[in-house]
Amino acid sequence: MRLLRARGVQGLALLGGVLLGLYVTWPPPDAGRPELLPAPASEPSTPQVELAQRAPGAASHVPAKAMTSASVRVSATTSATSAARTTRRNTFRRCIRTKEGRSGGEVEDATKEESYAACQKRCQCLEGCEFFTFWKNGNCHAQSESSTPFRNNDAVSGPAFCAARPAAAAAAAPVDLPKVMAEKDGHASRAFSDLDLRAEVGPKLYVYELPERFRNWGEDARCWTADCVFGGPPVNVHGVDIWASNQFHMPRMIYYRFLRSPQLTKNLEEAEVFLIPAYSFRATDELPCANSSDLFYTLTRLNPRLKDPKWVAKKGPRHLLMDARGWETCNYMWELQTPFRLAHRINIELNGLMEDGPEGWTYNKPFIWYQFPYPAVFHGPTLTPAQLRAAPRAELPGKPEPDPFLWSFSGTGRGQAGHLRQVLIRECTTCNRCGKELRIEEVRGDQKENSSKWGDYARVAAKKLQSTFCVEPAGDSITRKSLIDSIVLGCIPVIFAHQELDMFEAFFDASDFAEAVLFVPEAKLLGAKGPISIFGSGTFVRTSKLPQRLKQLYPEYKAFFDALRPPSPVEVREKLLQELFPEPQSLVSILDAVPTEEVLRKKKGLAKIAPRLVIGLDDSFEDAVRLLLRRIVADDQLAAKRSRESTLA
Repeated sequence: MRLLRARGVQGLALLGGVLLGLYVTWPPPDAGRPELLPAPASEPSTPQVELAQRAPGAASHVPAKAMTSASVRVSATTSATSAARTTRRNTFRRCIRTKEGRSGGEVEDATKEESYAACQKRCQCLEGCEFFTFWKNGNCHAQSESSTPFRNNDAVSGPAFCAARPAAAAAAAPVDLPKVMAEKDGHASRAFSDLDLRAEVGPKLYVYELPERFRNWGEDARCWTADCVFGGPPVNVHGVDIWASNQFHMPRMIYYRFLRSPQLTKNLEEAEVFLIPAYSFRATDELPCANSSDLFYTLTRLNPRLKDPKWVAKKGPRHLLMDARGWETCNYMWELQTPFRLAHRINIELNGLMEDGPEGWTYNKPFIWYQFPYPAVFHGPTLTPAQLRAAPRAELPGKPEPDPFLWSFSGTGRGQAGHLRQVLIRECTTCNRCGKELRIEEVRGDQKENSSKWGDYARVAAKKLQSTFCVEPAGDSITRKSLIDSIVLGCIPVIFAHQELDMFEAFFDASDFAEAVLFVPEAKLLGAKGPISIFGSGTFVRTSKLPQRLKQLYPEYKAFFDALRPPSPVEVREKLLQELFPEPQSLVSILDAVPTEEVLRKKKGLAKIAPRLVIGLDDSFEDAVRLLLRRIVADDQLAAKRSRESTLA
């Protein structure tokens, strides 16, 4: 009896549960009526929620005296999360509809997609697409305003954007980035353990007093204010001081910094780094390079110790020659005779026109030649925008909202990788999630060119400050000034040329760069039918260890790097790439596949390397100039080794 009674109670409980379930779910939804799809939202991953996002009156029912700091955070987080969830649900109730499709107005042929969200994103990047219909079998239809709704149990449909289009939202300026002063950067990177980067002062500097004819053929003497040298006065763009810094004016900036450094000395014996201030911005008939014989004769007259082998062996590697260009460099940069055989060299790009990149430029050379960063539009002394954008919102209350644009492109369709650029321009032009600046005048490097470029620099900087990714295709040469601007402004660069993956050895190593950028081989976007540029199919120096290093850093492209190994001719390499990437892939599909966690990691990577690429207005913080000086001092043994092992005489 007890057993039967127990079973009877269990049966009644089960029956009650069933009846309760029927009561809650009745009446069933009408099979023919369109249903509203719940929002596929993700919950916040951190307990902190911005004050600006909190619902009015959040946690107001709790007595103030009884609220600990922890309870305030939990209550505010719960209320804000609930409010955010409600907002997302209401948004999608007015947007995505199940059991409803649309007919007509096809923008292009249907494609297969994994979800209605993927179908909607495809619509967002098609010109003329205002609505989409996603079918149970995976078919995705992109449709125009002329499409009309109809009922169907196997369909999901909705507009391209559930809220305002990003382009419209971006028209209003976001909250400005706060100004936070930069602190000394210890640069605790493995590659820089040999440098005393935490020292308060740098090495003693000496500048050879060369006549003005050695600098832009005497034209440089008229430009010695900070505004003239760096392209000022700066304009404020979303809280950031943006300078119209000409990409070819780097030598002038270095000269300016040396002359105004507190470490400057006129004592040759106490000096540790020696600047040879000779350069030409354009190397044309109007601004020719200095005559090599004239330059070296003048230097030996200014410093007779250059004829002393012992002094040269000690101080020769501490000399610095510089050039404004990435190619068409002045003849004296290639001088092989002692004492100038030992001097360090810098310019803004190494081997910018050849397929084997920086390694091919420096291979077997008797001197150390570093690629110095293009002058960015930011010169400090506040924290770089990259550092501010990577900081948690709780630490920077004035930090702007998330980026309005998924990606952006600034530039034209010309250059060695012109076909790739045209593909990117077409996709960006038809994609509402892309910010673009395509009307940009060519920078030639003229003396007073800065002032005419302010509008271009400000517009480009605004797009980069509002974008998560910035595409940086090769142009006339492998890399570009825009890459440095993107890094410093905190926009994750998308790199298409493998030669760029290990360019800045004086400032950080390839692993630091890999943490901050997204690499997408050019062939992946172009497919088998697209003509690949000399950079996209370029090889490596035969003795190079770089391919193995890159395969470790980018394991998903191991087959790609293997396909480029020497001594395969370019025709063989191109065929292998076509087999690896037979079909072109849209950039937006690649960017959409990047997990949020990886985006956050890369923003932290940008914050790490950005200060090392800034050319500061002075010596007040650890920037590219101070890093270079310390590197020169640390390179004595390497410089002697290079000179000894080179077969060039």
